[in-house]
Formats: sequence, C-alpha cells, structure tokens
Amino acid sequence: MIKPILKLFLCSYLTALSFSSIAQNINSYSQFLIDVQKLVSEKKFHQAYQLSQEQNQYLGEPTYDFLLGVSALKLNHTAEAIFAFERTIESNPKWYEARLFLARAYMLVKNFPAAQNQALILVNSSMAPNTIKTSAQALLDRVALQSKRAGDFYSQNIEFALGVDGNVNAGTTEDTIIIPEIGEFLLSPESKSTDDSYAKLNYSGKYSYPINQQSTVVINANAGWYKFAELSQYDRVNAHFSAAYHYDIGSINWHVQASTTPLILDSELYRAESAITLGADFALSDGITLFAALSGGELNNRFDDKLDNTFYAINTGVSYSTQHWFNRFSVNVKNEDADLTQGEFNSRQSTSVYYQANTQLAKNWQLLSLAGYQWINYKEDHPLFLQERADNLLMLSATVRYLVSRDFALQLTTNYQDKSSNIALFEYDRLDMNLSASYSF
Repeated sequence: MIKPILKLFLCSYLTALSFSSIAQNINSYSQFLIDVQKLVSEKKFHQAYQLSQEQNQYLGEPTYDFLLGVSALKLNHTAEAIFAFERTIESNPKWYEARLFLARAYMLVKNFPAAQNQALILVNSSMAPNTIKTSAQALLDRVALQSKRAGDFYSQNIEFALGVDGNVNAGTTEDTIIIPEIGEFLLSPESKSTDDSYAKLNYSGKYSYPINQQSTVVINANAGWYKFAELSQYDRVNAHFSAAYHYDIGSINWHVQASTTPLILDSELYRAESAITLGADFALSDGITLFAALSGGELNNRFDDKLDNTFYAINTGVSYSTQHWFNRFSVNVKNEDADLTQGEFNSRQSTSVYYQANTQLAKNWQLLSLAGYQWINYKEDHPLFLQERADNLLMLSATVRYLVSRDFALQLTTNYQDKSSNIALFEYDRLDMNLSASYSF
C-alpha cells in the first residue's frame, strides 16, 4: 500500500517540477525578447546582436530569428540575416515585415530574382498592409533598375524637333557700345541678336557591360544636329562622348570617366573639350543620394588660340526621389586658365547652382524643369574695354512630355537665358522653343 502511494507522490512531484521549469523557461524567453526588442528600437544593434548570439538556444523561434535578422542586417552580416529571415517566414509565412526585410537582404547581395520573388508575394497579397505593399513596390522598381545595371544592355533614343531660337548667336540688343579711348562704336549685324527657325535631330545611346557584380563599364554617346532656315553659318553639331568605369562598394558607387565634347560649326570643327572625372555617389537612404565629382581637362579652339584653356571643376549635390517626384540640387565651381599669355583676359572662375525637378503630372504626362544661375568672374582686364569682365547668367528650362506609348513621346520644350554683364556687349537674353517627337529602343 505504501509503495503505490510513494510512486504517486513522486510522479506528482516530478510533474509539478517539470511545469515549474517550463514556466521559468517561458518567462526567461519572454524577458529576453523584451530586452532584445528594446535594444533594436533604440538602434543599439551591436548589443542586440551580441545578446542574441549569447542566447542561440532559441534559434528557430520566429521572433528570435526576426530580431536576430534585423540586428545582423544593420551590422552588414547579410548572409546571417538572410538565413534568419528565411527561418522566420518558413515558420510564419504571414509575417509580412520579415518577408520585406528578406527581400531587402537579397537585394544587398544582388540576388535580384529572389528579391523580386519576395517583393511580388507582398505586392500581390490581399492581406499585407498598404505600407508594406508600397515599400515592396519601391523595392521592385529598384530591382528592375539594378538588374539592368547588372546585365549587358544598351538603350538608344532618336528625337526630331522643330523650333525657333530668338537669339541664335547670343548677340546683344544694343546698336552701339562705348569703347574707352575710342568712343561710340556702331555694332555689326553679326554682334546683334538674330532669330531664326530650325530643325534638330538628336541621337543618344548608352551601352553598359558588367565586368562582375561590382564593376561596370558604361559608354555614352550623344549628338545633336541643328539646321537653321536662313542663318546657315550657325548650322552645328553638338556632341558628347564618354566612357566610364563604375565600382560599387556597399552604398557607394565610385566612377572614373573620360569624355570629349566637340562642336562642329558650319561643317568645320570649331572647338573640342576633353576631360577626366573622378566621382562618387552615396545612397544615404532609399530616396536620397549624395554625389560629388572632381574634373580636369582642356579646351582647344581651332579658330582662336586665345580661347584655349586648361580647367578643373568640382561638382557636388544631392538628389531626392519619391514615387512621383525627382529633385536634384547641385553646386559647380569651375576654374579656367588661358593657355596663352595673350588670352589671359579670358581666364575666369565660375560658380553655378542648379535645381532640377521632374514629376508625373498624370498617367501619361510628365513635367521636366531646370533652373540655374551662374556667377562668372574674369581674372584680367579686357584689352578693349580696359576692365575685368563680370557676368551673371540665369537659365530656365521646362519640358511638358506626353507618353504616347512606352517607347514613343511628344514634348514641348522652352529654354530661356538672361545674361547680364558690366560690359554691355556681352549682355543678352535668349528664348528657344521647340516641339519634338522621340522614340526609344
């Protein structure tokens, strides 16, 4: 009789002890999650990660894996974060935030198909919150862009335009000018503003070749041919060619570029500018990018050696993009030194600021706008006017674009320039308007 009672008592004791141990473990795990969650919310990712590593007996628990994944991702332990998020959604497929983090992690290691697959699941889910869907769609757009950069591809565009240039030669509106020690001087027609209509044909092309997942070679070509109705001496071809090497290190894209910009005027090479540029773009967040570049080069004028110069320039700024807006602000400082002593009066330093804003007006309508201002100060007295020249230039541009299809567009463009100077001969204003059709392929 005593033995059965002892056995029953022993079993009851062991059962109670077991439940007590389980309860203690549950309480310990709950407190651990509270501690890690607090560290993550306070952005103390190093401490959160270290604490998670110390308690790896919880590996496989969805909440543990999620918090481990977040802290690992923030510390650039991307592979570990991927494994943690994969375990989380395997245990809980409807943990949408974990799936979004997994897609972002795949993106960081350039596994674009996997990132796209996870993002599509979120976008197509009827139960995922709208905020998650919006972030997933933005990630899909970045995947498409990065996939393009990761693959060998080319793009081309042809544009034909008809327009009117209100000041083809950037001439002054003055009839006469005052020249020191000479007096009043009557200006020739070539120095005065002249308007004319024109036809323009423009080609632009881009080719990208990936060397590996981090390195890419990009070649750009752009050429615009202008034909004026009456002033054929101003018929011209503007061109720009460049070859660049890009290298990605985390959130920074470094690039070095060689470029040349020839101008052919009335069927003859008028001048050519050549430059080498070193720059970097830094992705500060999903929509904000900082950029900076240093350039150096030379300009050679085939008709007047006094216009030849050597230059360097610094350009820096920030761009900000949302679903419907793209904004870009930049500052450029350029120093130009004449190559010949006789041309030192053409040496100058300019400071420019630019603001670009592009937006989607409606389903097929876009507005592209640019505003700029330049301060240009020359370093030596002008030999004719016996004073240092100082110019200011205001530039405004607006384009309304209608997308007929994905590849074909119609657009109306207006460009305006207003140049002021302490020497009247160099003052002018210029209004250029054109209507164009473009095709991309």
